[in-house]
Amino acid sequence: MASTRMRVNTSSQVFHRVAASDDMPVHDVGTSDSNVSGLGGSGDFELESDTNVSYSTSHQVVDTTEAAIGSAAIADFIHIKNTGFTSSDKSTAVADGSYITIGVGGTFANGGFTLSAGEAICLHGLGAGSNNLSEFQIDSSVAATYVEIVYL
Repeated sequence: MASTRMRVNTSSQVFHRVAASDDMPVHDVGTSDSNVSGLGGSGDFELESDTNVSYSTSHQVVDTTEAAIGSAAIADFIHIKNTGFTSSDKSTAVADGSYITIGVGGTFANGGFTLSAGEAICLHGLGAGSNNLSEFQIDSSVAATYVEIVYL
């Protein structure tokens, strides 16, 4: 019997930013600091033992007003991606430096995180207080950002 599986890969590298001076442009140089070497990793874990899994989506354009992502139970995981575009046709990029903010636990006051254009996060193993779309608040630093959300 086949099962639905999800492989998650993350990779990060820390750089030192060297400021521009005279005729040298700003540039990044990889660090050899052992405390940050080897960041990232991968995992392979079972999400659901059923052979026929129906994922749900809540793709939407978010603005600067804090609002719930939706209202539906999250049984296994939620994947949130800041596409970096202003609409679903992905023809107009958002302004440089813009981001979305996701509040966890029903309000931004309970804490949360930001995702810059092109960044995504996958959360699983959610407990009470974060296992429903209504418990994830979202807004954008600009007037419109298209966000792709998949959950199970």
